[in-house]
Amino acid sequence: MSNTKALVVGVSNYYIAGAGNLPFVKNDVIEMEEALCSGLKLNTDDIITLGKKEDVKKEEFINSILQISGLLNKDDNFIFYFSGHGAKIENQHYLVCSDNFISTQEIIIYFERVSAKGKIIFLDCCYSGNFSVDETPVFSIEETVNDFVGRGYAVFSSSSSTQLSYRHPDKQISIFTSFLCSALKDSHIIRQGKVSLYDIQKLVRLYLEVWNKKNPDKQQHPIFRSNMGGTIYFEVKEYVPFYTTRIYEEYDKYIIYTVEPLHIGLTKRYAVKTILKEPFSLEEIGEISLEITKIIKHAEVYNNEITKERLSGKSANIIWNYFGRDESDIVKNNYICVTTWVDDSQDKKWWYRIDNKDTFFINGVHYKIFPYYELIRTYYKENTGSKNDLILETKKILASVISLAQKVIHFFNEYNNRVLTEEDFLKKMDYLIPEINKYVVESQNLNIPPDEIRDWSQACADLIGTIYDFTLFYNRKYLSQRTLENRKSCMEMAIKQYLLDLEKVRSLEEKL
Repeated sequence: MSNTKALVVGVSNYYIAGAGNLPFVKNDVIEMEEALCSGLKLNTDDIITLGKKEDVKKEEFINSILQISGLLNKDDNFIFYFSGHGAKIENQHYLVCSDNFISTQEIIIYFERVSAKGKIIFLDCCYSGNFSVDETPVFSIEETVNDFVGRGYAVFSSSSSTQLSYRHPDKQISIFTSFLCSALKDSHIIRQGKVSLYDIQKLVRLYLEVWNKKNPDKQQHPIFRSNMGGTIYFEVKEYVPFYTTRIYEEYDKYIIYTVEPLHIGLTKRYAVKTILKEPFSLEEIGEISLEITKIIKHAEVYNNEITKERLSGKSANIIWNYFGRDESDIVKNNYICVTTWVDDSQDKKWWYRIDNKDTFFINGVHYKIFPYYELIRTYYKENTGSKNDLILETKKILASVISLAQKVIHFFNEYNNRVLTEEDFLKKMDYLIPEINKYVVESQNLNIPPDEIRDWSQACADLIGTIYDFTLFYNRKYLSQRTLENRKSCMEMAIKQYLLDLEKVRSLEEKL
């Protein structure tokens, strides 16, 4: 099981010419330690803190680095936080201890090499954006998505390479640290009991964007750079998912394979997927449909607690019965026909409408047949690939397209960092777009997956589709269709979805 450990450093007192004391920094240390414990659920035993007594000498700093390094395991996450003076000497950035300087880039390089899987570095000091990060991560076909996601390091600094970092005017704490601690403890960015580094840095950016508009004389533009695959997720809250009741019932003539809730508002609706055990006429299917309707009418199947509380104990208003010949039909959503039943509270004229030759009534049962059922069934059989071949081919595509996606994210971060102009970013995308499109086309030419890996294969297809979305917003062909703000917003939403899709592939990959 992975764990998170942290080194928190704040330097208040200085004995170096030209470096004034920063008495509020000891509060940064206290606030950061508390935010890590209450927000990210770190244990106090997993945090080494320097600076509560205001002095932090270089030797003590280095010893603490060596100490924390010895505690880290290969599956751990590690957080390093520094608050104090930052200095530029011959265009290199240095963290300033009470009695000496230490190279920021050397610290980053050192932490890159420690055994923890994921490393996060927070820098709250002047000129702290003056650092570099190694190449973007490359996803290899030999590794799993689980190995890739969260591996590497990310650096998030309080200001650009030319800007100062300030104390909050209303608090005895740094501006950046104040916003960072707020983001770490913000419950609104928790999803399914987890919070991501991506959402934390995005929220801090938002806070500083508002700050900069209100304080034009004290601008701070944070810098975020990473060579990490995907992002890091911290489990911060016990999460008990809502489990949908599974109905599977076998009868002499048919199997109710699943009952899916499609409730909307106060209307209770079910889609029933049924396997017919032998060939039946449409009249016989109608009789089976009426039997199933009686069985399912009082079912209690829900997708969430709110709907359950609203509709529990209520009879169904609409039931659709889908009929297939075997489990493969159900998995592939290929059906002989669907019957519809509605109660007297519904608009029967609408739900029982006859709008083409494939829709009709027999003995009072409303049918819609799917005329291409047999052709689709044959097509699936003839074009379904082997499990092992399809996994290998999909992984080859993923290895390339995920690596390209990480490059897009890297350049987009540099655009947000104001290192690249929009034109610079467009030039990068001019090269990346055709490369991504090539692998998207390859993915569309893959064979149909066998049922046993269908969910994983679909998750991979969704991920590739989201990466394709990256090519739409900073594409010269469509540039005039969006405003600058809309382009940024759409790209950020696509990146967010990419991280979620990557996480879904990771979880399904374990079941292969």
